[in-house]
Amino acid sequence: MVRHRVWTALQVILILAVVAITIGQFIGQPVLLAYVTSDSMEPTLSTGDGYVVLPSVVTGPVETDDIVVFHAKTLHGGGGALTTHRVVDKTDRGVITKGDKNSITDQSGGEPPVKQRQIVGQAVLLGRQPVVIPHLGTAFTGIRSSVKSAQRSLSIALGTRALLGTQGLAYLLFGLGGLLYAGSMIAEQDSGPNVRRTRNRRRSRNRRISKRLVGIALGCLLVVSITITMTVAGGVHNFNVVSAERDVKGPSVIPAGQSEQLNYSVPNGGVIPVVAYIEPANDGEGMKTPKHGIFVPPGERQTVSVELSAPEQTGHYSRPIVEHRYLAILPQTWIHQLYLLHPWLPVIVIDALVLGVFLSIALPLLGRGTIRPRSTRSSITRRIKRRLRF
Repeated sequence: MVRHRVWTALQVILILAVVAITIGQFIGQPVLLAYVTSDSMEPTLSTGDGYVVLPSVVTGPVETDDIVVFHAKTLHGGGGALTTHRVVDKTDRGVITKGDKNSITDQSGGEPPVKQRQIVGQAVLLGRQPVVIPHLGTAFTGIRSSVKSAQRSLSIALGTRALLGTQGLAYLLFGLGGLLYAGSMIAEQDSGPNVRRTRNRRRSRNRRISKRLVGIALGCLLVVSITITMTVAGGVHNFNVVSAERDVKGPSVIPAGQSEQLNYSVPNGGVIPVVAYIEPANDGEGMKTPKHGIFVPPGERQTVSVELSAPEQTGHYSRPIVEHRYLAILPQTWIHQLYLLHPWLPVIVIDALVLGVFLSIALPLLGRGTIRPRSTRSSITRRIKRRLRF
């Protein structure tokens, strides 16, 4: 019994860790857990190691020797990529950072001093050492690859692309929840009176699950699914431009000191219309985006113009852009007003609306009864095997 409970607890912890890392990647902000993808912090953090992190709004200003997570401007290709390095000094222009394994600071390699607004999280330290979860990132990467492989296999088997991508993952999550509920109902109906009488009444009573609780769990799963649909499809995207002399021609080449209009495409592969907003990721530096929402019908694509400016100094530059995407189940004017207050507010209101409508329909249909989960001895799998023998 103790061994079973320990194994169950470990499974729950792993699931919560994967969910926390996934959400953190979607929103560009670590949520309690993160992991490193390079060896620049060795031996403190090895590639694939996870660590506990707190958001900057909780930790406040950083100090020397803190390990911070920040949006880099040039490291790892730039474009706001999340980087985990240690603070080695503080200046009026920002903090100086360096990987524990690196021989020079990030600023010596061309990264500007890191400002407080770029820092999104801070690792929890015991002394100078972070709280490390070995190979957490490696496990997460493996799970993510397995999920993508399963999506491709199901998509090929069913002959549809609807199961691919983030929206397909949302469909699969909700479908899995529905199958689990249906399996529980079938298991309950299949329990004959003789089986019920042989069970201990107290044990049976303790193992019952409220149908309303099941309905609420399915509603929460639906909300998670649509939240994934909205947040993953958006995120940070990059325009890579080259500031060059006036007589140089080529794609993404802009004459030094001038501006050009480039196209940005917003696709919608789902079955519900979406409203998207795009904005510069770095305080509008070298970029102008539309201020209005972009309405995209199901299965269609809308293209808008983005103005990019090239610096006077020639060279290669990255111009990151953030896309916020919302399911158009609210009037577009409502979404716009909520977005102006905070980009996450439309997501919260849409989630609350969907959950409320779902529960108002599902709970009366489910009723007030309970469901008794089947034991391993009378599982559906074993019943199928027994029937196949005849």
